[in-house]
Amino acid sequence: MLYHSFMEGKKMKKNRLLISGVFLSLILFVSCASKNTSAYTTGIENDVHVCKNLRPVYITNSKKVYLLSPEHFDYPVDTIQKIEGTYGNKSFSMLAYIQSDFNGISVSLFNIFGVDMGNLSFSKEKASFTSSMFDGKLLPEYIICDIQNAIYDSKALYANYKSAGLNFEVWNGSGFNPTASVNETRLIRDGENLIEEITNKDDIITIKNYLRGYSYILTVAEGF
Repeated sequence: MLYHSFMEGKKMKKNRLLISGVFLSLILFVSCASKNTSAYTTGIENDVHVCKNLRPVYITNSKKVYLLSPEHFDYPVDTIQKIEGTYGNKSFSMLAYIQSDFNGISVSLFNIFGVDMGNLSFSKEKASFTSSMFDGKLLPEYIICDIQNAIYDSKALYANYKSAGLNFEVWNGSGFNPTASVNETRLIRDGENLIEEITNKDDIITIKNYLRGYSYILTVAEGF
């Protein structure tokens, strides 16, 4: 179970966390091309480091954050996830092999037949996304930001969003809990406005971005 792996990782600090980030937030209305950008890190507060040479991510139309340095990953991730997403009246489904540790993030996208659909990589030095399946542009920073929101250290995320005038909240079994038996809820707010909600319930991760109007459901892929 995804939840079981998550909670064991919280207790033992060494177990793998079978949870993936939601990272295709723009794929339904923009396309992707190869990007490769050099980066460096610099502190913002309380030993939190961000990648200042990478493009910032606009969480709202006016407020932006920089990606956290890979050292702020919460627990190791090494898993295949099935991703089902919707944006308006559009939908998609695909698989993603996701790895994340203190060196960075690596994602391989493929369809249910195993055909390669793209590759994403992120480290202190660069962020890149390549795919022969799509035309146009999709910045890797926006994909990585959703991954970080779901699996990176909550204290580092809180400090990073606070520096941008935004709020990052984590609830575990109490407080804001819109879905019965939710194990963890992560929220991004701009004042009173809820921007994004990430919930973990048993074997299902659900992402809802209320500002951009997209949602995702992630489950551990079986048979791989």
